[in-house]
Formats: sequence, C-alpha cells, structure tokens
Amino acid sequence: MVEVFLNNTTEKIEGEYHQSKDVNAPVALVLHHHPQYGGNMTHKMIHNTYTSFINNNFSALKINFRGVGKSTGTFDKGIGELIDAAVAIDWLQEHNSSNVPIWIAGFSFGAWIAMQLTMRRPEIVGFVAISPPATTYDFSFLSPCPVPGLIIQGDNDTLSEEDDIACLVTRVTNSVKSKYMQYYIVGDTNHFLRNKEEEAMQIIDDYIKLRLNNTSYQNSYSNVISKKIQEYA
Repeated sequence: MVEVFLNNTTEKIEGEYHQSKDVNAPVALVLHHHPQYGGNMTHKMIHNTYTSFINNNFSALKINFRGVGKSTGTFDKGIGELIDAAVAIDWLQEHNSSNVPIWIAGFSFGAWIAMQLTMRRPEIVGFVAISPPATTYDFSFLSPCPVPGLIIQGDNDTLSEEDDIACLVTRVTNSVKSKYMQYYIVGDTNHFLRNKEEEAMQIIDDYIKLRLNNTSYQNSYSNVISKKIQEYA
C-alpha cells in the first residue's frame, strides 16, 4: 500500500493505493463518510472495506475528499466530492488495464457519492453502499440503476430510516433484475454499524466472492436480517 496524490483541475487529492500483482485484477474505489462529521479514509469501516477488496485480489484505492487529511480544498456539499471520486476513477483506469471491472464502495455520504458515480460511469460493474443516507439525501437519480450491488444498514440507524432505505432498495431492484442485488439489515447496531463491523465485513466479503465466483451462497449471521429482494420488487 502506498500513499498517492491525485490532481484534478483545482485540488490535490490524497489517497492510499494497493496494486494487485495480477494485471487483470478488478479495481475498487472506496469513499468515506461526511467530511464535516469525522469522515476520512482511515476510519475503521473504510479501511476494513478497502482491505476486504485487497484480500479478494483487487487493486484498490481509498481517498480523502477535498479538505480532509492532506487533500487540499474545502467541503463542497457533494459537488466537488463527486469530482474527486471521478478523478479517482480516471486515475485507476490510467494505472490498470483499460478493460478491468471497476467497483465502487461508499459509507454514508460516500455511498451517496458512489451511487451518483455509478450512474455516470458505465465502466462500473458493482457497488457496495454502506448506510446510504436516504433520509438526508436525494437518491431519485437512481432511475434506473444500471448495475447490481450490495446495500447494508443497521437496524437502529436513526440517520437513515428503514422506510427510506426500503424506497431506495425498491427503486434499485425494480430496475436491476438480478440475483446479485442484495440488501442486508445488521441487527442491534446504528448508522455506523458500531460493534458489528466484523459482521458487516463478512457480508461484504461474501458478496464480493459471490460476484467473483458467480456462485450462490448461504449466510449464517445470527444478528443479520436478510431482506429478500422480492419483498421490494
């Protein structure tokens, strides 16, 4: 893993990058939560998600949005942060084979940015949205969502109400008719999945393996409620 700096037209964006030894390995970009509420790329959820991709033989990049860590600039209410993420995708493409699959993952605010980028970049083949802030931010741009992915939420998430997440899941699953569209509620935890990070990471790891191996699997998490996608179709 090495420290990298990505340059766009106005800002310098700090990142950490792992290059797989496999030149044809898929790549992943991981985005952190709200910069004004402690979001940064060293947060446990971000680092663990990043590591999960690496352990599954991805080349992976995590970044600090503008104004965070060594990244220059100031918070831009999602507009500049979307540019930061787009620059990161461009950087990944420059440093990897042009035809490798690209995944994007985001936590909370980062999930909102990740989903927007999924709509804009046809080279993205999968997403992981952790605690998407559907109560606070507008996700109506997902009409239709072009690719399947994984959505995870805590059952005591007071920042993203379950009904709002359910509407988001409905919107996505109505447009993505795929067994690879997955939604999980992790029991007995909050928006940050506190004290349930390991269970969340196991869900993410299993989902990545499901997509890579193209095989079905059974989950066995005692504190996880699997919301069958058919309930929201």
